[in-house]
Amino acid sequence: MVDFSAPLPRLPNGEPDVDMWLDRASGLSSAKRRQAVAVFKMVSDPAARTPGLMLVEQLLQLRLDIVAVMAGMALFAVQQRRLEPDALPPPVAALVQAVLRLAATNVLALHDPAVLASESKSQADNARQLLLALIDDPRVAVLKLAERVVALRRSQADHAARQLAAQEAMAFFAPLAGRLGIWQLKWALEDLAFRHLYPAEYQDIADNLDGRREARERQVEAIRQDLAFRLTAAGISDAEVQGRAKHIYSIWNKMSYKAVGIRDVYDVQAVRVLVPDVDTCYRVLGIVHRSWPPISREFDDYIANPKANGYRSIHTAVVGPAGKTLEVQIRTRTMHEESELGMCAHWAYKDETNGTGDGPPADAGGSQKIDWLRSLLEWQEEQREVAGAAAGAASAAPVFRGQDRVFVTTPQGHVLDLAPGATPVDFAYRIHTEIGHRCRGARIDGGQVPLNTRLNTGECVEIETADNAAPQREWLNPLLGYVTTARARSKIQSWFRDQGAASNVEAGQTLLQAAVGANVDLTQLAQRAGYRSRDALLLAVGVGEQLADDLAPLLAPPGSKAKQRQPAAATTPPAISPTAGQQAERTLGLTVTGRDRGGLLRDVTAAVAGADISLLAATANAEPDARATITLALRLAEADRLDEVVAAIAAVEGVAEVRRSDP
Repeated sequence: MVDFSAPLPRLPNGEPDVDMWLDRASGLSSAKRRQAVAVFKMVSDPAARTPGLMLVEQLLQLRLDIVAVMAGMALFAVQQRRLEPDALPPPVAALVQAVLRLAATNVLALHDPAVLASESKSQADNARQLLLALIDDPRVAVLKLAERVVALRRSQADHAARQLAAQEAMAFFAPLAGRLGIWQLKWALEDLAFRHLYPAEYQDIADNLDGRREARERQVEAIRQDLAFRLTAAGISDAEVQGRAKHIYSIWNKMSYKAVGIRDVYDVQAVRVLVPDVDTCYRVLGIVHRSWPPISREFDDYIANPKANGYRSIHTAVVGPAGKTLEVQIRTRTMHEESELGMCAHWAYKDETNGTGDGPPADAGGSQKIDWLRSLLEWQEEQREVAGAAAGAASAAPVFRGQDRVFVTTPQGHVLDLAPGATPVDFAYRIHTEIGHRCRGARIDGGQVPLNTRLNTGECVEIETADNAAPQREWLNPLLGYVTTARARSKIQSWFRDQGAASNVEAGQTLLQAAVGANVDLTQLAQRAGYRSRDALLLAVGVGEQLADDLAPLLAPPGSKAKQRQPAAATTPPAISPTAGQQAERTLGLTVTGRDRGGLLRDVTAAVAGADISLLAATANAEPDARATITLALRLAEADRLDEVVAAIAAVEGVAEVRRSDP
């Protein structure tokens, strides 16, 4: 185990003495030592070196491993394009790029309402989901949080940019640090954000604290010595009693919550007691309560009932000396380390995974720690439920978990969530209806892709538009996979309706004749399909409400059991003769049931095509219980090929059952 917790020693000129620091580290391999020295030398420009060293100091306090420390040193240099990632050791480069990938996410875009005014989910919600979906290495989260602390400390940006960064820190990054239990970063982010957002209030509290610091420190020291003496007299000689500093934001928060002035807050005394084991924690609690009258409403036992992020400690408050409230925290030294470092305490200063130090340290609880990160999704759900209750809502809005949505960004860093299987066309219509209408191409992470490409979480999607571009009717064909969301489909159909009945009828006739042949009696087909007239059928096909391929089963010879759509209050219509030259083949139906997921219909139809079977029609319905039903109309030349296609469909992921459904 390698210990990097010691701060960087400094040379007389203020530069870090990397060699001395590495000499003090125990258990570091010679290869890692050479890499660390090289990385520190690579970052020479002051604009990147100064914040890099600040970040390194922060990471050392959090006791991260050598790879994370090197990544922290190089992060700003790569971000500023003063250093190419390829120059770094591969595990360091991977970690840097993972953090910078998150840097493209603007979690509180100022133009949020203009981009998606109808969205019920805030950008912070979306960014939380994206963050969690991308973080498989817990060090990425820690590096990002520590980087935000350094950025806020050094912020030289204009007022609007500083305000936005502070809002992001307060709304997203500080709560994230709290959920991970990294209180050191949480308190730093809150104080720095508070200073930027409320400079007058921050300065007023800071001035008051400075003005009475000496008197307050004397009072805390007297209480600390008093309690230490009482514990020793009771036989607890290995307890460590510390004075506990209050943070400016927590003071202001308490002032606001209790509607009191600063004198009623910062004079509250606070101490922390560290002991070897849990039994001693409760012995100390008894001594504290026997020494001063307890305030029952201020008692919390987070050892018996840990917080969701694993935080453990006993919190109590008593009426201390001179009648002033005394806050006391009691915990073991292990609990204290976990409290200060959060999840970092589990990966602290380890240089071992597969013996190379190239990944996050592994141990018996590794999978549990990843689950802990994923539990942040549950935190989001809790927050939304609280918000819904506060607003008087009967129930909170539904929450989509990371694995149920796809989170992508615009080139400007705006985060959008889409249904699984969504395409660039769906993405374009989510941004704006006109962007969808004028869409002519798409790029994913800079590369040109077809418009029916499935999107994946973390990708950056760019839509190419043209003034003369327009929606294509093929986008509405589910077998082609251009559109998977109801929003996009509705917008496209609405556009075609606005083009006029005549043009839609003409387009519908072209599409229908291409699907069923030019010699079919369209009037009879319309009657058989349940439309009041030939033009009504063609209009429905033209605007995408009726798929031409779905009408093919109605062309079966008389007496066939092919499924038919009956018109309302009508007798059985006469059969329609197939197109001249059409080969009479057996038509049958299959019903496929399974778990609803994005792309299920596409995968099922691909399985049919792979079995070299003619697919006449396919319809899909999603059930409320997260199940899907797909109805297929197939044309087979030989009956013994049915087993082949059934087996192919059954092998599709999510399919539970395939059965015949001939009427």
